[in-house]
Amino acid sequence: MKLSNLAEGTEDFTGNVWKLENNSETILIDAGEGDVWQRIQELEKIDKVVVTHSHHDHVKNLEKIVEKFNPEIFAFEPGNLNAEAEKFSEGEKIEPADIEFEVFHTPGHRDDSVCLYSGEEKILFTGDLIFPDGKFGRTDLAQGDRDKLIKSIKKISELDIKEFYPGHGDAVTDRANSWIRKSLENAEKRESKY
Repeated sequence: MKLSNLAEGTEDFTGNVWKLENNSETILIDAGEGDVWQRIQELEKIDKVVVTHSHHDHVKNLEKIVEKFNPEIFAFEPGNLNAEAEKFSEGEKIEPADIEFEVFHTPGHRDDSVCLYSGEEKILFTGDLIFPDGKFGRTDLAQGDRDKLIKSIKKISELDIKEFYPGHGDAVTDRANSWIRKSLENAEKRESKY
């Protein structure tokens, strides 16, 4: 599997757009917004887009992606998107790029937030639940809830994770479980984040 972040180094504010390539499929985890579109439109094809949550910085490019590539789209709450999507549920297994991922519903930042976990690869796509250096997603926006966020971080902290790929910032490729525990510890302090 080849994995890269199309949003790396872009100028506009956007969520990360993780591109997975395996065998003959190209998958995006989130669609981003703004100038990341310049990189997305240069791709030869996109077979699937998996949405971690429906904040604009993760989904605004969906309409353009559908127009140009017509991929399958997967989301926890398809009705929150500006494109047709298939619904997935907690515990469901999906196989983008021939790698099995389990869907974990992880509300707290937004009610439709999910994380995607591959037990085989021991990798996790976290959306905006957690970030590098023990940081965690905002809970001061609509649908934000610190108690739900803490419960969601606890849920993923029980997984065996070597690497995680957040919705913003760099991938965590070393001591991933330690950073997840640090995110949980920081969230449990209940200090104002903003």
